[in-house]
Amino acid sequence: MKTIFTFLGMLLFTVVLAQDKVFVHTATVGNSTGNVTYLDHPDLNGNPSANFIVTHNLNHGGVQYNDKVTGTWYDGSSWTIFNEDLSAITEGSSYNIYIPDGGKMINIEADGSTYDLQLNDSDINGNQNAVIVYATYFNPNGVYNNNNYGIYYDTSDDRWRIYNEETTTNIPAGAVFSVLIDEGTGGATAFSHTATAPIANYTVIDHPNLNGKPEAYPVVSHNWGASGDPSNIVMDNTLGVWYNGSNWTIYTEDSSPMPVNAKFNVYVADEPLSVGEETVANVSSYPNPTNGEVTFTSKETISNVSIYNILGQEVKQISGNNNTDLTINISELSSGNYIAKVQAGKAVQSVKLIKL
Repeated sequence: MKTIFTFLGMLLFTVVLAQDKVFVHTATVGNSTGNVTYLDHPDLNGNPSANFIVTHNLNHGGVQYNDKVTGTWYDGSSWTIFNEDLSAITEGSSYNIYIPDGGKMINIEADGSTYDLQLNDSDINGNQNAVIVYATYFNPNGVYNNNNYGIYYDTSDDRWRIYNEETTTNIPAGAVFSVLIDEGTGGATAFSHTATAPIANYTVIDHPNLNGKPEAYPVVSHNWGASGDPSNIVMDNTLGVWYNGSNWTIYTEDSSPMPVNAKFNVYVADEPLSVGEETVANVSSYPNPTNGEVTFTSKETISNVSIYNILGQEVKQISGNNNTDLTINISELSSGNYIAKVQAGKAVQSVKLIKL
């Protein structure tokens, strides 16, 4: 039986200045092994409850195609991107990583009986204009899923579905998708783009949040639309994005022609900043590990600290005292690993916290 369950998208840490995170990861010899490349970001490191969307980026620091279906995997300590066909990750290949802050994400699991999978959520049911993007997710069942996917709207039951672009092949049993279905409060813009005048294997996006912004780093998914739409085009292609000097584009990794009227969903952060400017609050903690008190320090005034267990459940929240340091007592917590999200000034930083 198909199951659907909601994860805490990036721990659902709510602050007035919530901001979606975007950055680019490039696979190198130093951060990759076999078919896997390891991500390094303060909101992902040591955080198994994190959720993110990934899209290939053709020309970050050099042009490099990777015509492989990629998925996401948490290996117990780090988040990774991997080639679903087990081939070696392409050195120099780059990937846009989009971490929603407040946007609603759901994880949905296939039972292997059909080529498509219904999304049943009140926020998108009956909403034919919903903008949805997804990533394949290796956890929790360890199922490889080497297929290209799109989404479509089923007018017979007013539900959105994820479907295998190879429509004669069922989705593998136990395969899981992370699906972003809502812009939330993190400063996201979500919209659909139609390839009305494609050029060779790509289509140029014209949007004020992307035009002239090489560090916007959008993520995309194919949208077949509803029955009868001009966008009813099956695209069994791995997709990516590239910046052509003035606009972002969507392209096919195998260089096959971009079909006229192909439709894509796009998410972009409203005010993209570099990782250093956007996410790091220069927070340190000591002693860590601790069996009692821990002190957080920052160059900025600490306004709030929320602590989450590895299931993404908030177990403690403390308001700051208008100082650049804050000492809290966690002696009542069980021994184990936690994530402390520290609001300092305009930034939020995740800190791995070990309770002895």
